[in-house]
Amino acid sequence: MVPLCLGNFSDSLRVLDLRSNKINGAIPATFTEGDYLRSLNLNDNQLVGSLPRLLINCRRLEVLDLGNNKISGTFPHWLESLLELRVLILRSNKFHGAIANPTTKLSFPNL
Repeated sequence: MVPLCLGNFSDSLRVLDLRSNKINGAIPATFTEGDYLRSLNLNDNQLVGSLPRLLINCRRLEVLDLGNNKISGTFPHWLESLLELRVLILRSNKFHGAIANPTTKLSFPNL
């Protein structure tokens, strides 16, 4: 299962790499304001449910790799508010719906 403490990071944790661990369940919505996390890699697990919106509290996040899971929901447009985000991997999940409105440009400034 996903550790419930995921998201309760100290100010010293910069990289969390839990890829390929067969972790299942939903990503807990426990990301707190002021997290110093720069890289979160949960690729190749068995994560389900929607992406917790509280990830926007990780303002310094540069790499978010959630590929190869079973995460569902619509495309998380709110990730645009992560201004430091440079790498976003969402492939091989169960997202649905439009990625962007044809008249609106996604504003991921550093992606």
